[in-house]
Amino acid sequence: MIGTMATNQRIEYIAPYDPLPWQLAPLRDKSEVVLLTGSAGGGKSRVAAEKVHAFCLRYPGATAICLRKAREYASKSVVFALKRVIGEDPSVTYNASEYIFRYANGSTIFIAGMKDESQQQALRSINGDGSADIIWGEEANALTENDHNELLARLRGTAADWRQIIYTTNPDTPMHWIKQRLIDDREASVYYSKAVDNTHNPPGYLNILGRLTGPLGLRLRDGLWVQAEGAVYDGFDSSIHVIAPFPIPADWRRIRVVDFGYTNPFVCHWWALDGDGRMYLYREIYMTKRTVRVHTQQITRLSEGERIEATVADHDAEDRATMAENGISTSPAIKEISRGLQAVSERLNVAGDG
Repeated sequence: MIGTMATNQRIEYIAPYDPLPWQLAPLRDKSEVVLLTGSAGGGKSRVAAEKVHAFCLRYPGATAICLRKAREYASKSVVFALKRVIGEDPSVTYNASEYIFRYANGSTIFIAGMKDESQQQALRSINGDGSADIIWGEEANALTENDHNELLARLRGTAADWRQIIYTTNPDTPMHWIKQRLIDDREASVYYSKAVDNTHNPPGYLNILGRLTGPLGLRLRDGLWVQAEGAVYDGFDSSIHVIAPFPIPADWRRIRVVDFGYTNPFVCHWWALDGDGRMYLYREIYMTKRTVRVHTQQITRLSEGERIEATVADHDAEDRATMAENGISTSPAIKEISRGLQAVSERLNVAGDG
């Protein structure tokens, strides 16, 4: 069972296994934000679980929040990691229906998520006011910068004289907010781990990592924040530009865009524009070997009840005529490559509000 003791106001951790040398520093670090990154299999999640558990034992009445972007994933990965660290300690119980670990000394660990408004509101309601002493964000590359700001606002617990967010993640694109803000701008204490240094990995695991190629290999094997090969828009960041579905207000503008194809895919996108001109892709057709006439009929059905401002299409005159004959008039797209690349790149820029 894990234990803790105070030594000159610094917390020492006695783990139920032999810690790796790199793990001791983040366990003792009391910075506001700690980032654990590097290759897969480095032991990042174990360190985070150890530290959260030790904090709850050391400070009675502490509140911890452990989360992933979606709480349903946290209930499988984060809960499993915590249970492994807690072991058979009778002073700690877990209520699966409430997603809460309860300690005999009054400390609690809440399992949370941030994928939609419901989960965000639940997080803000923890302890009645959403306050926390320590937070662990697993697979943090799925979190947005707004999520990070939200979690920073939760750090107002009073169980100890220090508070902390711990992020654990494998590397992502160098354009990711974690790389730019926490690493490059030094807003976090950053610790890198490597699978090769983790003596607890099973035999053969390093050989598996060694067979990974391309950017995935560089990220998971070598722990590097690198861009995916062939990326046209290096400003695209899935943690920012992919969001949970939400009801689109009726007064938002809507447009459709079409790229014709038969052997190559036919594509139709539905886009909504908010009051600031931001564009949201909310529906898509992506299909091969179907005629334009059949596609047009489906597009009409899917658009029922919506006021579509315009349908912008590829220049193929015959296909545009087919769509017109079936009730959808189109406007030809502007197809200057450099102009299009620049326009999309500008839209991917992150605004001041995140």
